[in-house]
Amino acid sequence: MKQHIQTTLLGPYSKAHDYLDINGRAGLETPTAREGLFPKASTYFRALLYILLTLTAFGVNADTQTRKTPDVEYHSYDHYDFPSDPEGEKYHRFLATPPPDTLSYTTRKKAIANIDDTPEKETIVLMVTQPRGEWVEWGQWNQAFLLIAESEADGIPKKKDIFKIFASRTYPWDIPAKTIEVQSAPFVFREFQSAEPWGFQGVSFKLVDLTGDGILDIWAEHAYGVAVISFQEGEFKAVCSAYSSTRREDPIEYVDLDNDGIYEIRIPDRIWVDGVPGAAFPQWMSLYKWDGNTYVLDNERFYANNDEFLIGLLNSYNYIMVRHGRFDEYGFYIGLVFYYRGNAPMARKYLQWIVKNAKNDDYIQAAKSLLKELQP
Repeated sequence: MKQHIQTTLLGPYSKAHDYLDINGRAGLETPTAREGLFPKASTYFRALLYILLTLTAFGVNADTQTRKTPDVEYHSYDHYDFPSDPEGEKYHRFLATPPPDTLSYTTRKKAIANIDDTPEKETIVLMVTQPRGEWVEWGQWNQAFLLIAESEADGIPKKKDIFKIFASRTYPWDIPAKTIEVQSAPFVFREFQSAEPWGFQGVSFKLVDLTGDGILDIWAEHAYGVAVISFQEGEFKAVCSAYSSTRREDPIEYVDLDNDGIYEIRIPDRIWVDGVPGAAFPQWMSLYKWDGNTYVLDNERFYANNDEFLIGLLNSYNYIMVRHGRFDEYGFYIGLVFYYRGNAPMARKYLQWIVKNAKNDDYIQAAKSLLKELQP
């Protein structure tokens, strides 16, 4: 789509009546092209065409054709039980005993499935530390654990691995578990704020083959973020973890964008703007792809042809520039979008402006690192 933007939309490079080709590609997408080959077809014809496509499995998502329904048994526990029902309590033996003062352990969810390269099934258990006291709302928690165990003949579970996946802060108790460091996505400069305990009750997990290797992975999620655990090279590893904003418009999700049987992960967040009246908080999307070993950032793919996002960001930038004369956050992300789009000259102009004029050191340092990659 060939778009022209007047650079009278104020920016650091602005010149009256100049035009910006943000894609440099010919060919306009018309309403007819978007509607398909038969934009004026009758309702009957559309219905018939849909039925034929369905029966022939034409263009069907890989989930319905190439993926087999995995054999997974889920069991949820009532988190209003105190501290937990007896069946769920047997997994607490893998945590510190007794629990730290003012806390109890609660088992939230369990799944039974095969998630490694052995023929036997594993038991995956989600547990949380739950504060005690009259001031605590039922269901609030401050530390989550994910246990992977194998079932013994006598019913006593045997640990294979255990992870600390989410915490509202750092705690003094020592529990022998791998810690997954959940962080903000790259170039999202938002100080993570957390309460103690979490001000919400939701935390859960599901099993899905994200990497397309036929082995189920663990997708653990709560209101502020996600962590993914996968069996790779003979052990369980964290292959993706990121915080997000509870004010996001879209959910954290996994999606197979090209129907190749491997999922991409989309983590939305907000461009946080502090102390500027009337500022909008555009949603920033971080897209991750599987590289055969772990999930890596692939924002070039998301922003390369996303004209709508760039235009919206320019509009927000110009609206504030007229009223305040400068704006670090929007300027940085516009430069970053041009960087992802492969437009080095435009990326340099915005990022160099950030280095010279911004007050936030996070943006300055990030812009400097990107400019080094843009050197001729």
